[in-house]
Amino acid sequence: MGIGTGIGTGIGITEEHRALAHSVRGWLARAAPPGEVRKLLDAHGPAALGARPAHWEALAAQGLTGIHLPEAYGGGGGDLLDLAVVLEEAAYGSLPGPYLATALVGAVLRRAVSPGTGDLLRALAAGDRTAAFALTPGTLTATPAPGGHRLDGTAPPVLTGEAADLLLLPAADASGGVLWFLVDAGAEGIAVRPHRSVDPTRPTAEVRADAVHVPAHRVLPLDSALVADLAAVLLAADACGSAARSLDTAVEHATVREQFGRPIGAFQAVKHLCSDMLVRLEQARALTWDAARAADEAARAADEAGAAGSGGESARPDVAGPGVRGLAAALAAATAPEAAYTCAKDAIQILGGIGFTWEHDAHLQLRRAVLARQLLGTADTHRLRAARLAEAGARRELALELPAEAAGHRAEARPHLAAARGLTPAGARRALAGTGYAAPHLPAPYGLDAGPVRQLAIQQESREQGIRLSDLSIATWVVPSLIAYGTEEQRERYLPATLRGDLQWCQLFSEPDAGSDLAALRTRAVRTDEGWRITGQKVWTSAARTADHGILLARTDPDAPKHRGLTYFLVDMKNAEGIDIRPLKEITGEALFNEVYFDDVLLPADAVVGEVGGGWRVARDTLGNERVHMADQMTFDSGLEALIARSAGLDEATRTRIGALAAEAHALACVRLRTTLQQVSGREPGAGASVRKLVQTLHQQKVAELTLELLGPDGAVDEPAAGQRALHGFLMSRCLTIAGGTTQIQLNVVAERILGLPRDRPHRT
Repeated sequence: MGIGTGIGTGIGITEEHRALAHSVRGWLARAAPPGEVRKLLDAHGPAALGARPAHWEALAAQGLTGIHLPEAYGGGGGDLLDLAVVLEEAAYGSLPGPYLATALVGAVLRRAVSPGTGDLLRALAAGDRTAAFALTPGTLTATPAPGGHRLDGTAPPVLTGEAADLLLLPAADASGGVLWFLVDAGAEGIAVRPHRSVDPTRPTAEVRADAVHVPAHRVLPLDSALVADLAAVLLAADACGSAARSLDTAVEHATVREQFGRPIGAFQAVKHLCSDMLVRLEQARALTWDAARAADEAARAADEAGAAGSGGESARPDVAGPGVRGLAAALAAATAPEAAYTCAKDAIQILGGIGFTWEHDAHLQLRRAVLARQLLGTADTHRLRAARLAEAGARRELALELPAEAAGHRAEARPHLAAARGLTPAGARRALAGTGYAAPHLPAPYGLDAGPVRQLAIQQESREQGIRLSDLSIATWVVPSLIAYGTEEQRERYLPATLRGDLQWCQLFSEPDAGSDLAALRTRAVRTDEGWRITGQKVWTSAARTADHGILLARTDPDAPKHRGLTYFLVDMKNAEGIDIRPLKEITGEALFNEVYFDDVLLPADAVVGEVGGGWRVARDTLGNERVHMADQMTFDSGLEALIARSAGLDEATRTRIGALAAEAHALACVRLRTTLQQVSGREPGAGASVRKLVQTLHQQKVAELTLELLGPDGAVDEPAAGQRALHGFLMSRCLTIAGGTTQIQLNVVAERILGLPRDRPHRT
């Protein structure tokens, strides 16, 4: 799942981060090969690791121990996102030892630099010291003493504590608060006992303090929330690497392991497991990526505020303050460790008996996931925290920063767009259609041949001028097909009017017996001297009663392989004789969809788009210069905002569900932003669109279900003063996982086209 597999792009999506990940992956293969990691697993005890792993000196020589630390302290001058990229790759390679713990302590000290910590930062950056941490006090207490504090008690399990020179420990004080201490592991009164840990590659240790004196300069001015947020980000990055390793293991096995004469990856149940793993991983990566960015933004804002003398508070707390940092971190912590945990379990399931053996490394990923989950807390803990932060007003705004060239594109567009200022959406479309600015992604003369940066610049300028265009709906699919495959006469006849919004379209693809398998269509088109005679039935056709024209797939050669026997037609819905449109009443009681019957309907010969028998290609293909969407947005939609608004008075279980919905909503927004950024940089968008489709439909259903549930008895009353609106939303949401290809079909598509798993049966094309 790391760089080079072709399945995912990793936490980092820039060329610099991809190069960094590639470099780390190569270094790991040499410095900590699987055989070395396996020795620790087989030893299954802390003594095998030792105080310093054999690769530590090389790790430091690569600059990885200080990649996230300031250059003034000997670091690489990078940030938390750089470190997250490295940690993902380190986890993918199951890197043993105290790297994650040492990196976290360095990140904490970076944000709490004091006269007593500068030299320690330099030592951590150089790899001269290792570190470990606890996130909660356990039974540790701090009592004021001359020149500092006295520590007593036992910390909770400390990650790689035996391998550490420095210990970052919280302790409860007499007031009920928490103080943070940086203690030398060899200090008098400190006893470290290594555990037989769930993860032999990174064992925990018991750390006891017996009247340990900690000088005042080792008491750190830390907010516990900051430490928790940094730990959440780094453990989430680590979890992404483990989840990716589990997914790759599962896909590789499913591709080659045969049962009943076929690779098991051809079975739909296995496909769905693997696709679900990818969806969880991509959400985890997107949330971890943004949580690292939010933490970096908060740190920069605090530095700027401190320099300005404002006490370290961000000038923009809504964007870069600790509440926003905490929200992003909680959403990542609620998602990424759970993804590692569930992906490891699913990988073992796909491996079957092989995965249950000690000899296979699959259980190592499960062990690493369990460790992180136990130390950081369960997903529900972080979901509840996210809900509370959202209730308090924390919101994460995602903004897209375009390259400098965008300013020129905006200036060029400004006078053209001015013609649509103040107009209705329909009027604005009509005013701009002839200029190409209504669809700049299309080739001239219909658009501007605009690449991603220019498209987004035009969208930014349109938004600033208050210009909104009416939606083309189904015509969004029609236009590219006509440009690519239509005749000159068809393009001249239909495209200008469609782009102006003067022609409305419907889609005549689905049939009662075909479902998501469009190639199984039975509607027949027979060539005659007059043109084509169409006979058959279509269903689930929205806008059929109002559309001027429709796009139709019909079978023109019943003897050809089913994908090759289809032809793409244009249908005059207003004037063609023999079309019977019957409203189809849905479960809401409305009739938004229609059944359309064709009884020997005559279409002219020039109604064919593309080649006869080539309709499957026309229906599926789109132009390479697809539209790029603006990604600036607040990440919670109105339905979720309504739930958050009333959540403070709800029980914790329900608030936890709202936190889970917040994680999904923010993941969707982050995936979209990441996809857009990749398009802007000229790269393929990756799995983002498929992930969004699978997550968003289920997310909207869950929002609708919880909205109805919270109404109690009123939710059973279909009247305006009671639950009518929520009931309608719930019932209507059931179509979301059916329309445009069912969720189950989409999972198959992801498995075959993105993960490369074999088809269930050979498809003749």
